[in-house]
Amino acid sequence: MANQSSKYSKFLAGAASAALVATAIVPTALAAEVETAAKEFSDVAPTHTHYGAIMQAVERGLFNGYTDGTFKPENTIDRKGVVKSLANYVVSQSEYKTFEAYVAANKLAETVAPFNDVPATHGDKELFNASLIVKDSGIFRGSNNNLMPANNITRQQMAQVLVNGFDLKDLADVESTVTDNENAQAQYVNYINILSENGVTAVTSFNPTGDVKRGQMASFLNRSFDVAHPEEVISTPEVVSVSAVNAKELVVTFNQAVDATDAAIKTKYAVEGEVISNAVVSEDGKTVTLTTADELKVSNAKVTVSPIKTKEDATVLTSEFNKLLTFADTTPVDVKSVEAKGTTAVITFDEPVQNEGTVSLDGVQLASTQYTLAGKTLTITGLTAEKSYKVDVVGATDFANNISNPIAVNFTVAKPVVDNSNPTVSTTVNGTEITFDFSEELSKQNLDGTLGRNEYAKVTVGTTDFYLTDANIKDATDKTKFTVDAVSVLGAAKFINTKVKVEGQKDLAGNAGDAFEFDATLAKDSTPAVLSSTSTKMLVADDSTVTTDVDALYLTFNEPVNVKGDLTLNTKNGIVYTTGNVIAVDEVAGTDVDGNGKIEGSELNTVKVSLDLDSNSTYSFELAAGSVADLSGNVNADTITFDVASGTFQITPGTVTASLVLGNTPVVVDATNNRVFTVEYAADVTSSATTVANYTLGGKVLPAGTQLQFVNGTKKVRFTLPEGSITANGSYVLEAKNVVDTKGNTLKDGKATTPVVLKESVAPVASKVTVVDSKTFTVDFSEAIADQATVTGLTVKIAGASVVPTSVVAANGKLTVKTTNDFALTDSIDVEFKSTNLLDANNNKVKDVTISK
Repeated sequence: MANQSSKYSKFLAGAASAALVATAIVPTALAAEVETAAKEFSDVAPTHTHYGAIMQAVERGLFNGYTDGTFKPENTIDRKGVVKSLANYVVSQSEYKTFEAYVAANKLAETVAPFNDVPATHGDKELFNASLIVKDSGIFRGSNNNLMPANNITRQQMAQVLVNGFDLKDLADVESTVTDNENAQAQYVNYINILSENGVTAVTSFNPTGDVKRGQMASFLNRSFDVAHPEEVISTPEVVSVSAVNAKELVVTFNQAVDATDAAIKTKYAVEGEVISNAVVSEDGKTVTLTTADELKVSNAKVTVSPIKTKEDATVLTSEFNKLLTFADTTPVDVKSVEAKGTTAVITFDEPVQNEGTVSLDGVQLASTQYTLAGKTLTITGLTAEKSYKVDVVGATDFANNISNPIAVNFTVAKPVVDNSNPTVSTTVNGTEITFDFSEELSKQNLDGTLGRNEYAKVTVGTTDFYLTDANIKDATDKTKFTVDAVSVLGAAKFINTKVKVEGQKDLAGNAGDAFEFDATLAKDSTPAVLSSTSTKMLVADDSTVTTDVDALYLTFNEPVNVKGDLTLNTKNGIVYTTGNVIAVDEVAGTDVDGNGKIEGSELNTVKVSLDLDSNSTYSFELAAGSVADLSGNVNADTITFDVASGTFQITPGTVTASLVLGNTPVVVDATNNRVFTVEYAADVTSSATTVANYTLGGKVLPAGTQLQFVNGTKKVRFTLPEGSITANGSYVLEAKNVVDTKGNTLKDGKATTPVVLKESVAPVASKVTVVDSKTFTVDFSEAIADQATVTGLTVKIAGASVVPTSVVAANGKLTVKTTNDFALTDSIDVEFKSTNLLDANNNKVKDVTISK
């Protein structure tokens, strides 16, 4: 896993570079402990031996402090505390956020026998869940099935659970430096040696029967974590290779992910003598597949890849890459995969196909109108779900004119899949903030009974109701995560134990999620905000002779704040100012510092102060005591003094932003055609909006044969889906990516989604003629047809002679035909349907066909 450096790393002498667990959780309580992550403890000074380890263990969610603001690093730790810490680590490596959720998902209450002394009725429910987790994971085994949670853990016991918990390995080529293993029980010696071999302990006298102090345990936990999660070494970004894979495609491989937009620019690539017609970036951003306009056949041709932005940092580019390439494709085409679902089979070849040759279905040659060839895919429609087929492809040629051997493909068509999965939720608690992380995006509803559909879900904390709205989405790039600050529920209390319930949520397809209730400890934040950094930006050309220029001073704190008070200039370019340089500030944190159209990361904690600055100057300011308040009402008791320097005004060329969104009425489905709907953007867009590859429907690529075209300008795009592409009624989520407006702005959040209510679009086909009596027969269809009293587009022949029926009625899903004269049971009956007015329940017209008996 990639590591993220911590502010406490400098205190961890001799340890590997520290890292945070991206999915770390914090237990509801550790004994009398509450969440104090990233905060100082009154009894742990920066000079303390284990200061860095303690603070980082807290950040990682492995440890917490006590309610009185202390950590008690010299206290011995009992087995209960270690059980909870290691259970916390196990859960952090999974998709779940709480002990309870992990136990429920893995059915541990049903499959793991509890320890005798920690039964399901134990007063500490969190310990019970944690004990199941560590027992199931093989970390704690107990003695005669007793956990002995109140006993202090010895150092040799600690060695065993750390090795088991972090899966530390016995290093054959490294010797243990521990010299007092004779004092350890034989069953623990190997575990102690493994700690030494991996650098988790560096002492020679391990003292195996001694107790473990809380500060020491923090160091052991951090070192074990660092061994289990070594820091990823990021190399200089560069192209690793460029290789031709067939007569139309080359693959460019990078050693790290590149920016998808920059890497998709065709002019970034050049192959001498060839024209690059397309560049497709892989999902992980590490490869780009290039397509040439004509056959790729070169000899010592120069290949150039220009510098490309990296995904991690757009200011860092890959090095220019050059090589000579010789290539000629001599390998014929072959089938790579088959996907058959609903009424469609998509056969994917291993390279683009120039000509498919002849295609036969179950021995019958298909006309070219019965399938579609597009690039690497051959799509056959009109199939029947749960039926088996054989497709033969004979004489297919690639773009180097290599002719394939006959290809036979056997498959069974699967039933169509409709989006019917319900949204699930996981939760975390930090102080008084409760975060709800849903498995997918939710739809807005009217849940609070007031006007408008503005709520995503209802949250009840104790007896107080909250509603999740756009205001609770803290990260604009992740619309599945909501945060509620329930500080109002505490009243005058410093912390409370309460129940939290979330309910009423529905996904974009209308599937409802189950209500979820859990126990939580909410604790008030009692620490004032700290100024983390400062910066400036010259917003206008400087005129040092006036004080009316308006520039920006950015103050970034360690949490969201309100700043209301005096900002005083103390010095400017070394000159002291004693009077007349006070600015009244009244601002709320949340500033788009980098101008990308989003407020994210540290910008959520940044306050902008508008004032006049001179170019290339140094300043010293101070904020008055009591002027900075965090969201919990904690204010700074002392003045905050800081230094800052200004730069020069830079004229910014016209920039593009991620601001493109769908219009107020994002989608309209054609009332007369099940397969047509129109999507509207809020601004005029480029031809990227009519590129099929830029959309998915119901989580799948658009069906082959889908047509996209602008209508009434360049804001609206009409989608025409191929017949039979929708095999079940329902709400399908349409997602757009890589669409750009005419000013170059990209989609906000990188994508746009909207639900589209579509009906089944499979045309019914006459399937069977059944004789009822000497003057009556019925026609069945592949699906029920709608009632129709007057039927047109029907021709009947009996024993080869045309007859005019006395009545033709569609009812009860089938067609009933009556004749004037009797016919014999052995007579042939032919019924031809041509441009008939017969429809199914979704207005799909019966296909033209002749059916016989």
